[in-house]
Amino acid sequence: MKKILFACLTVLFLNACGTTKPSTFYALDSGAIPADEPEQANAGKVKIGIEPVIIPNYLNRPQIVIRDDDGVTLKISEFNRWGEQIGDVFPRVLADSMNITLGYPAAKQINVNRDLFLYRLLVEVSRFDASFGKDAVLSAWWTLTSRDGKTVYRSRSVLTHPVGNTYADAAEAERTLIVRLGGIIGNAVRKKIK
Repeated sequence: MKKILFACLTVLFLNACGTTKPSTFYALDSGAIPADEPEQANAGKVKIGIEPVIIPNYLNRPQIVIRDDDGVTLKISEFNRWGEQIGDVFPRVLADSMNITLGYPAAKQINVNRDLFLYRLLVEVSRFDASFGKDAVLSAWWTLTSRDGKTVYRSRSVLTHPVGNTYADAAEAERTLIVRLGGIIGNAVRKKIK
């Protein structure tokens, strides 16, 4: 009797472990396809280096985070994930959006010597998540400094965008928010630097 019970439990356990739902991965990029230029004649115009973006710990994961209806409970999806870490892709999307707004390649994520840039952009995200059927929210402080560390411009942006009821909707809304933030920063930069 014990052997039969053990065999049944083993079969149930193996069946439970045998099937897993496949994960869906979402790209968090600007959606912009750069113009095909044989030479980057404007590469010398890149003046702004975007520092690594400070992301809250609750977002420092590949899983997409959804804020529940109560506004304080977070749901972390094991099967809906970003294609790469938010902190890695955020500066690239921001740079793409700023460059589109400014009409030339003015900004680039810093991954080489910081001294190559006349200005640096520091972004500190305090909130970046979505609620199904409500809004995605991006709240961030951003500071443009000169090479010597003097503040040229500092502001806070709080942006929202409507979200449908799927993870794809949430991913698209969050992508839209980063693009909008890049446009806001690009417009502010246009007034402050030549």
